[in-house]
Order: sequence, then C-alpha cells, then structure tokens
Amino acid sequence: MALAPSAATITVGEALALLDGPFRAFAEGVSEDRYALWLGSGISFGRVDGLKEVVPRVIEFLRVQIAAGNPGCRFKAALDEALALAQLSAEEQGRVDVTRPFAEWPDANAITGRLIGKYAHLLETVVEGEAEDFVLWNGVDIASTFADPAIEPDVEHLCIATLILEGVSSDIASANWDGLVEKAVDTLTGGQPALVVCVRPEDLREPQQRARLFKFHGCAIRASADEATFRPYLIGRQSQIHGWVARQENAAMVQRLIDLIATKPTLMMGLSAQDANIQAIFAEAEARMAWPWPGDRPSYVFSENAIGVDQRGLLRNVYRAAYTPDTRQQILDSAVIRAYAKPLLVSLLLHMLCSKLRRLIELAPGALGPADRQHLQTGVVAVRDRLAVAAEPDRMAFVRSLVDQSSRAVMMFRDGHAPAAPRPYNPISPIPIQQMAGDVMPASGLREAAVATGILGLGVHDGAWTLDVADVGDQTSGIVCVNSVAGSVKVFFAANSHAALRLQHHGHLVDGDEAIVIHSLETSPALPRSPRGAPGRTGRLGLREVSITELMNEAVTSAELVQRFREEVAL
Repeated sequence: MALAPSAATITVGEALALLDGPFRAFAEGVSEDRYALWLGSGISFGRVDGLKEVVPRVIEFLRVQIAAGNPGCRFKAALDEALALAQLSAEEQGRVDVTRPFAEWPDANAITGRLIGKYAHLLETVVEGEAEDFVLWNGVDIASTFADPAIEPDVEHLCIATLILEGVSSDIASANWDGLVEKAVDTLTGGQPALVVCVRPEDLREPQQRARLFKFHGCAIRASADEATFRPYLIGRQSQIHGWVARQENAAMVQRLIDLIATKPTLMMGLSAQDANIQAIFAEAEARMAWPWPGDRPSYVFSENAIGVDQRGLLRNVYRAAYTPDTRQQILDSAVIRAYAKPLLVSLLLHMLCSKLRRLIELAPGALGPADRQHLQTGVVAVRDRLAVAAEPDRMAFVRSLVDQSSRAVMMFRDGHAPAAPRPYNPISPIPIQQMAGDVMPASGLREAAVATGILGLGVHDGAWTLDVADVGDQTSGIVCVNSVAGSVKVFFAANSHAALRLQHHGHLVDGDEAIVIHSLETSPALPRSPRGAPGRTGRLGLREVSITELMNEAVTSAELVQRFREEVAL
C-alpha cells in the first residue's frame, strides 16, 4: 500500500482530495468565512529570515561590539549571558573564540540549534546602559530583516489576500512582524483599502474593511516608520510573552482575540502555539465558551505533518473534559491536516472558487432539477481538478496566473474590457457563500456564467474537448480556448449585450476570428445571429453567439442543455 503523502510532499490535487473527503466540513466552513486564520512565521519561510538566521545574527551582533582587552566590556558580559542559555560543555566553552566570526566557531550550528528553542530568553539578553529591547531591536535588526520593502509576498500571502477579497477570510490573527499579507492585499487591490491592520488598541476602532489583521506581536513595518509609537508593541522577549495577557494596555486586544477564538473555529498555519500568551488566551476563551467535541466541523485545524507538543497541550486545554484517553487520538486526527500552508492554501482557494460557482448553478433560473444541476457542478469540479494539476510544480507562477486570469475574465465578462496588467483582482463575489442567494442580482449574469462553466467542464470531463488558458498578453485571446475535433475556438463570456458590444469596441472580438460569445442573458434582437452548424462541422464558422438564459428556458435536463449548447456553437 502506498504511503499517504506527508505535509511536505502533498500536491495541491491530493490536498483537494482531503477537502473533498475527511475535511469537507472544514473546507465548507472556510467558504462560509467561519474560520479565523492564525498565522506564524512558517508562512513566511523563505521570504524573511527565520530563527536559524536570527539567532546567529544576535550572537554576532554582540560579538563584534566587544572591546578587545576590556575584561569589563558590557557586550562581552551580554554575550556570556546569551551563551549561558546554550549550556556549553567545558570542551565547547574552550573552543569559543570571540576574535573570530560566530559562523567560524566549530560549535556554531550546535549553539544555534539550542538557542532556537530558547529564542525568547535570548532576546531577553540585557546590555548594560541600553534599553530592555536593545537586542531585539538592534541585534535582530528588525527594520532590515522584517520591514525590507524589497521582500515580495509568497504563495501563502497571495492566497490569503485572494481569500480576503473573496470575503471568506475576514479575521486573521498573526504573530508575524513582517508585512507580507498587507503587501499582497495592496498588490491585488492596486493599493485600495481592504484590510484593517490592528497593532495598538486604538486600531480596533478603525472602520471595517474586507478583513481585520490582528498583529498581536507587533508590526515591523509600522515600527520602522514610527519607532516611538510602534516599537514598544514588538513582542519577542520572554518577559513580554509571559506578561502580555496581564498587561492593562493589552486588555482590548486580548479581549478581541478571546472573542475571536470563542466565536470562530481556528485554522493555524506556520504557528507552533508554543508561546505562553497564545496558550493562555486559547485556554481563557474555552473557559468562557468551549467548543464541543465532536462538533459539526473541526474547531481547531493545524496545517502540520503531525501535532506538536505545544499544539497537543493547546487541544488538551481547550477541549478539557472531552479530551480523554479514549478520545485523544480521534481529536488529534481531526485537528491535523497533513498539508503545509502552500498546498493547503492553494487547494482552499480552488475549492472556494469552485464552491461559489457551484452555488451559483444552484441559484440559476430554469427548469433543471437538483440532479441535473449537480451534473453541471461536476463540470465545474472537473475544471477545478485540472487547474490543480497545473498548480505543480511552480505554485507561485500558478497562483499569479490564476489571480490574473480570473480577474481578467471577470472584468471582460462584466465590463466588456480588461485593461493591461497589472490589474486589480476582481472576485466572483466579495461575500461568503451563504450570503450569495440574497446578494447576487439577477441581471448580473453570474449564475448563467457559472452554468456555462459547468457545460464547458462537462465537455472536459467527458473527453469531448480540452481547454487551454488564454494568452493574457493578447487582448483577442478570449477567456479560454476550446479544442475539439472541430478545431480550436476562442470563448468569451458576456454578462449582457452591452458587455458584448464593448468586447467588439475595445478590440477583443475581431471580425473573422473563430470565436464563441457566451451571453448570460438574452441576446439583443438588434445583434446579428451567426449561422448555426451541426456538431463536428469543419471549416471556418467565424463568430458564434449563444444565450445561456435562452437555453435554460428551453432545456429540462442537463443533457439536453449541453446538446443544445453544442448545436448553437458548433462544437
């Protein structure tokens, strides 16, 4: 029997299988904006320095400032204090040479490994005559390490930003100092406000945007821009972590996070939950209003390969009486999804977009019954699954392309024109899935566009044709290209006749091109109708137009709907 994939090796497709299977309720909860995201340094791994880089930097920062020949040097005393945390053996102590760079010390790796587990104690190191946070601010070099404007968001940050703009991730708590989530949101919105960043208690009073990001350990971006105001909010030293919950100035933030834990299930990504303040607020939240176990969906989900000691302790604290020897393994199994943040977030993004389209198919007018609508939904899932295959191996290139392609498609569908990149992200809908029934306007054409996506997906599922993504650099390339035995044809979506006319006006539709325009609503009587061709007809047919509303008014089964579509567009 093949071994199950690990969190490090799992593909996006395999992660989707988990979301369709044992973690289905969790995935549905994400699409309903039920889950609060709790983020740790793991989601920024590879973009900003981790503890493996920070710990040596702190040691080297203290070493280089030692005054040679001065036995009372304050920096030598601070270095001795820091090295004492590593509990050096007599042999290791004898190999310490402060005249050489730390990287050249024979035991540098061993010392670094020991201090990583004591990073908060290391940052507590005091240099005589300096501020309490001197080593944290200067030794770590907060500004250059975590606030460098040259650092670009990674896959995780772009996926989170897209989830925010789709309205399904409105509450995010982060222990990270970097500003990569914020930068990803700015990138996708073109700088338009969409995120409230809360660092100080006063920030909690800011008016609501698409989401709130609670940076409860502070923000390097803001501290670099306004050191006097925001430097005190950088939390990293042991005394700060242990005293954070009890300090009066943190009361408002503590209360908000406790409320968040009590009212929304938790998805933790890249966060070990080892810090005492995190453990404390989760325990306090459960003391006030505990989540039941078992419930209708996991109350706590960790994006990990296995539950760590600190995460197990958190689960023991929050489930309390429900956490028994008989239930322990079931609780642990339900809480860990064996996928790290990159594959998990890409799969959650695809699952959410698919879920929105499936919901729109349910809401579409027409005589189709539930079974036939479910058949159309199968087509949407087929498209989703093929996108999941395309996500490997370069997930960054895939996410960038997905965001750009989907945004371009929405703009051309709605407005009949998509300006050249970079363009702001346009969501399918900026609200969670459960609100769509009362918000989607009949004239928007979104429901019918989802039906058309299902039809195209069924052709892929049944082997009738394949789909290629459009060339976003070519304004005449359409939204997608359909390849069948009849040839290749570009496909455009149009919410209404006005959008279709604008496609022509802006040069997206070119006379003589092999193209299909899928209208959501009725086509205007004034527009010329292209000749119809039988399925399999060869030769150049030019422009063909079809109205999903008209087909939905005529068809009583999904099979009839698909057949009528193929007849209309000669596929």
